[in-house]
Amino acid sequence: MESLSAEASRRRRDLAAHGTTIHAQALALLAGMMTPEAFAEVDEACSADLRTLDGQLAILGGVVRDRLQDPGGGLQHDDVAALSFVLHELHTVRFSIHDHLGYERLRRLDSLDRGLAQLRRITDQDQLLQAACEAAAAACGFDRVMLSKVDDDVWRPWRSYSSDFGSAERTFRDWIREIPQIRLSHMMLECELVRRREPAIVVDVASDHRVYAPLAEAANLTSYVVAPIVSGERVIGLLHADNRFGDVADLDKEILWFFAIGFAQIFERAVLLARLRDQRAEVLQVMKSVEGILDELASSEIELATRSETTAPNVVRPVQPVVEERPRTLDGLLTSREQEVLALMATGATNERIAQRLVIATDTVKSHVKQILRKLRVENRAEAISQYLRLTIGARES
Repeated sequence: MESLSAEASRRRRDLAAHGTTIHAQALALLAGMMTPEAFAEVDEACSADLRTLDGQLAILGGVVRDRLQDPGGGLQHDDVAALSFVLHELHTVRFSIHDHLGYERLRRLDSLDRGLAQLRRITDQDQLLQAACEAAAAACGFDRVMLSKVDDDVWRPWRSYSSDFGSAERTFRDWIREIPQIRLSHMMLECELVRRREPAIVVDVASDHRVYAPLAEAANLTSYVVAPIVSGERVIGLLHADNRFGDVADLDKEILWFFAIGFAQIFERAVLLARLRDQRAEVLQVMKSVEGILDELASSEIELATRSETTAPNVVRPVQPVVEERPRTLDGLLTSREQEVLALMATGATNERIAQRLVIATDTVKSHVKQILRKLRVENRAEAISQYLRLTIGARES
């Protein structure tokens, strides 16, 4: 089945060919009716771009109309008939161009809206990433879409979808799996996208020096569009799209850009929902730990003795240490910075929030969290928070 973009490309070619034919007929008719100087102003090659072609046809239509309305033109009956026919054809082609451009845009936007609506039903970020390429191809009307990761100045082609999974596409996917990463240089189109956070179009791969040659060769590209996936102020990914049997146009670039914006919002929502679920699970785990500690403290036997007597070395307290074979305080176990990070973790703060509070990088927070888990000999944040509460409450009780 022909994709929307490929169908539009075919329609553009048909309209451009028809317009070129009528343009040539009008020039041939006007050549003997105008001075060489006046004819030179309208005698130009037709453009393949429909909007530019429409402008050229409009100019010729105006010239033909002026000739018909000129009372001193000395036109013969056959000349009037020929000019009238050409003027009618010029208007017909222009109407078809306007109808195509307007209808095609509305049709593509409607398909895009339906595609994004389906993606909004997915709340799991892994499922979203798995469906991204196929959803982009269906919603935007492309034959193939590739999703890439962007991390600072490194570009990593990640996964792709093609409506025709043949040997060429298998070769392309093998290339994606084999290439580990691509360092973005200032001469590459993708680097320009990351810097400007705007979409781009490559009309002719062979003549565009910004194209990454290994990608063009592996994917057998002739033309394509690419749009950044932006989260906040940072580009986190790229979407490349093309057609097997057709070129791409500015509308393709615009539609892919709209999809990238919508996908970024949907993905960000999924990530936030996942974080909320994780935080909820951690808070519930911490609350269970606190409940256990409070129950243990409330059920401990009370002796009629001074505090110094109950804490003397030869006095055995009924309440046993809550963490065996571990220090009763964190001073000798964690560094001061790690204790600060752990204290904020116990409040339910995310790595990003901890980084903001302590004015450090998020990666630094992640490193501290790893060290905390290792030193406390726990598997996850919830266990670390539980240990922290036990250690600190136990230390205060002692």
